[in-house]
Amino acid sequence: MSSSRPINYRKGDVVLVSFPYTTDDGQTQTKRRPAVIISNDINNARLDDVLLVPLTSNTTRAHKEPTQVEINMNSDEGKSGGLRLDSVIDCTVIATIPKTLLVSKIGQFPQETMERIDQCLMIAMAIGRPVRTTKEEELHQAAEEMQQRKEEEREVRREERELKREERKKET
Repeated sequence: MSSSRPINYRKGDVVLVSFPYTTDDGQTQTKRRPAVIISNDINNARLDDVLLVPLTSNTTRAHKEPTQVEINMNSDEGKSGGLRLDSVIDCTVIATIPKTLLVSKIGQFPQETMERIDQCLMIAMAIGRPVRTTKEEELHQAAEEMQQRKEEEREVRREERELKREERKKET
């Protein structure tokens, strides 16, 4: 009788994941990809799912995007993460995946890397920032003012029509 103990996943673990996806003809298939676990260790221990961010080898936009962390496979962090290719962690892609789809742990990123990932996640989700930027707030305010003016104009037209009706009644 073999006893397999469940793996205790931790934040910062780099894992291979069988990501599910749907093909053009509607069939569900999986593709193995590396990802980093971003959910906290308390939830990782008690829940059947983990939050993670996939890694990609497409590094073309990484230096321009504040929501991406670039990892060189030959760097200390790349080696500790078990990376075989230069990779990018795209923090705009967050997935909740059942632990049953985690194939294996291939490494773990150091604390400094996880802090960079946390910063990128905060930027991607606008955590600690106003819901709207100043420009968005100005646009929202202008739209509200325009709507209010339209309503006022409609009210003026209604009042004018009502006055014309009353004048016609007086004439008859």
